[in-house]
This record gives sequence, structure tokens and C-alpha cells, in this order.
Amino acid sequence: MKVFHVSLRLFTLKTLFGVLLMGLLVWDSSAQKQIVGVQGMPPVRFGALAGGDFDRDGDEDVFLTGELLDGTIHSALYRYVERRVTPVANQSPIITAIYQRVSFPLRPVRGGSVVWKDLDNDGDLDILVTGEAEEEVTTDSRILRPATDIYINGNGTFFVNGTSGLPGVVNSKADAADFNGDGLVDIVLGGESENGRVFGVWLNTGDGNYTHGPTSFDGLLVTSLDIEDMDADGDQDFIVGGFLESGRPTVRLFENDGAANFVEVDAGLPEVYFASAGFGDIDFDHDPDLLVSGGKLSPTILRGETALFRNDGAGNFEGSPTSLVGLFGGGSLFRDMDGDLDLDFVTWGQEDLSDPESQKLFVFENIDLSFLQISSLRGMLYGAVNWFDSDGNGRLDIMITGQQEDNLIITLFEF
Repeated sequence: MKVFHVSLRLFTLKTLFGVLLMGLLVWDSSAQKQIVGVQGMPPVRFGALAGGDFDRDGDEDVFLTGELLDGTIHSALYRYVERRVTPVANQSPIITAIYQRVSFPLRPVRGGSVVWKDLDNDGDLDILVTGEAEEEVTTDSRILRPATDIYINGNGTFFVNGTSGLPGVVNSKADAADFNGDGLVDIVLGGESENGRVFGVWLNTGDGNYTHGPTSFDGLLVTSLDIEDMDADGDQDFIVGGFLESGRPTVRLFENDGAANFVEVDAGLPEVYFASAGFGDIDFDHDPDLLVSGGKLSPTILRGETALFRNDGAGNFEGSPTSLVGLFGGGSLFRDMDGDLDLDFVTWGQEDLSDPESQKLFVFENIDLSFLQISSLRGMLYGAVNWFDSDGNGRLDIMITGQQEDNLIITLFEF
């Protein structure tokens, strides 16, 4: 059994000056948005966060994982309480999103992912969490092990599924979908386990347990993972980016035959470091295109590259020119930010490893199939970003947490 000590890696990103990066405090004043403080939820680094309305009150709550400034590993569910506006004389009012912690037995983790999905088909959102958990503390060290936990929502009260059969993973991503068409939600995940790097699909047996699917995959440290029906055949395919056991970077696209048998598709995707790869109908033709970003070796060690691949509707992809700034070590999230039925996106990362000031976050609004940059934000280290409707007003907001200089921050950008 492999034992993970705190002195060991918290992902290859940490050894390359911590380029899991986000942004804060510089923006285009022409866009409709505002900075909102967060109260009741701590800022973290090496974190993950996702929003879900677990109590069905119309606003999205937050499950947060990561590390506090003093090194404490932290995970918790936070219920959204209210949006508070405090008048200030001769200035703009201070706006604060108030959160309240929801206590239930859970295992704090860092260096992983958070996913909200109805895993047991009861109509409630459950939580799938991966990362590195603290197992033992001595006078001179901490022992940490990779973990994967499922928290089942029983009408607003959570309990632990302790018999899932899923491998624990750190430096990881996970997601969930019905891959074999049996009506049950399956799980795809990868990362560093106690026995080395793993990646695979685990099928839901219907009793809270999961069994390994029929396809074998190379083990990966996973930097990005996204699921979509890319070829309009009614089943769920996926794209994954990460690092193989050899350290070689990879971005791979897999097609599903409907029974969870997956075949890799040669789409000419670039092999980029710290890759982010995601689906989105960028050209509004009702099929999912691909946006792939990551680092390419260059005289400055690594420089960001972003590539767009358009889908012909049958899952065949062709590279297309893009003027987007190349970024690596972050990600891209497609959402309909403003409810106009087209996809906007947020993208973040570092442009050039040799330039510590090149950490950026951009928000693009889709206007008549053209992308208008409406926000440009500066860098955060070891961070987490996600897009969700924090206050239930029908417009998506961006929550950001991470390290800025010697401090940790957490904030919302309302759109």
C-alpha cells in the first residue's frame, strides 16, 4: 500500500510554480457585473467547488474542498442564505453572499474534484468528491491517502455511501452519466491511487456499488474531463486530458457504443501540458464542438495554446482558427450565462510560464456567433473556479477561490 505524505506531490502543477491559476480584480467596466463578497465560506487553495440546489429552494448551494491558509484540509457543504446589500455613504453599496455551513459526517480532501449528480435516481442531487485525505497525524508528519467519496442526499440530509467500490484518487477529476443505457448513473474518474495512476468507467449496479466497465484505459493524472454525446447517437462520450505514467501529456477523445465500450477517436488533438478540454456548441449548430487549451514547450519553457475543433454533427472534428489567448494550467467552462440560448464561456490559466504576471481569466459572451470578451481578470494560484446560479435569479455567476500573494481569497462575480 502506497502512503502519501504531505511532503509529496500535490500534482505536477505545484512543481512548475503552481500554475493552476485564476484571476481577480481587473475587469472591463462596460459589462453588466459586480464583485460580491462571500461570508461564511473560507477561501482555499488546491481546491474544488461546485454548485447544486440540494434543498430545492431555488438557489444553488456550494460544496467546497481544499486547503486553508494554515494547511488544514477542509471540505464542507454551504447553504446559500441571502444576498445582503449594505449601503455606504458616497460609495457603491457593499454586496455580500451569505452562506451557512451544513454539518454532516464527511472526509476533508484537497487536490481533487466535486460533482453534483443524482446518483441514485431519487430526484435529489448527491455529491461525488475526489482528492487527498488526511488519515493520520504524528508529531513530525501527516499521512495522506487518495480518496473518493459519495454523499447520498436523503431529502436534504446526507449520508456516506461507504461501499461504492471506487478507487480513491488525488490529482483527479470525476464525472457521472449513464454510459450503458440502463437508466443508472455511472462514474468516470482518474488520478493517482494508492496503486499508481488509474482511469476508467465504473458502472452503477443499482445497490450503491460500482463495478469496473468493460473497457481498459491507460492510467492518468487527470487535468480535465468532460462528457457529451458528440456524435448524436444517443449515448455519452467523453474527452479527457492529463499525464500518463511516463509523464507524457495527452488529450484523448473516446466514443461510446452505447454499452460502455469505448474506442479512442483520432481527432488530431494536440498533446499539451496541463490540458483543459471541453465540449460546447460554439457555432450554435446543435452539435458539440471542442475547445482544447494547454502548454506547449517553447524557449520560455511552456507557453499557452488554445485550439478549436468544429464538429460536423457526426463526431468528426476539424481544426478551426481561433484568436483566443493561449492558456494552460486552468480550464474552460461553457454555460449559457445570460439565458439567451447560446453558450458563453469562462477560460483561465497562464499564458507563459516565464512570466508570473501572465496568469489570466477571461469571460466571453456569445453574441450572434461572435465571442465578445467582457471580463479580463488577473491571476490567482492553486485555485478553483466554477459557474453556477448562486442566488437563483436565472443568471450564472462565477465563484473563484485561491491564493493571491500571501493570502487566500474567495469571491463571486455576478453577471
